[in-house]
Amino acid sequence: MRKTWRLVLLALVCACAGCARHSYTVGDTAETSELKIRVGDEIRVVTTDRERISLRVKEIREDRFAGVTLRPNRKETLPADTPVEVPYAKIAMIQVTRFDKKAAGVAAVFIVALGTVVLTGAPVGLPPP
Repeated sequence: MRKTWRLVLLALVCACAGCARHSYTVGDTAETSELKIRVGDEIRVVTTDRERISLRVKEIREDRFAGVTLRPNRKETLPADTPVEVPYAKIAMIQVTRFDKKAAGVAAVFIVALGTVVLTGAPVGLPPP
């Protein structure tokens, strides 16, 4: 029985880890600028030339993102820490990863409370019977 609850808890932890990652297919420059990408966000881009780039945004310009590449994923050719600029017009698909402190805090409190219930068998804040 405890093994089942631990698996459920592990599944919840894994689900919470992906809450801050979103993929978008963009059609034009206006849609790209509406994504509200911020400096420091990690983005993965597939260009119209089918080039794949993972980068940390260092600067947002009027018509392009500027940043440095991250550790390359599969099918990416640029080495890490390479300065790169990606024009909005060349973006076919973009995946944004950002850390949201509020969402992470809520998820952590929920996971701790659920873990306490699983391990002790009693809800958080109530003395065991």
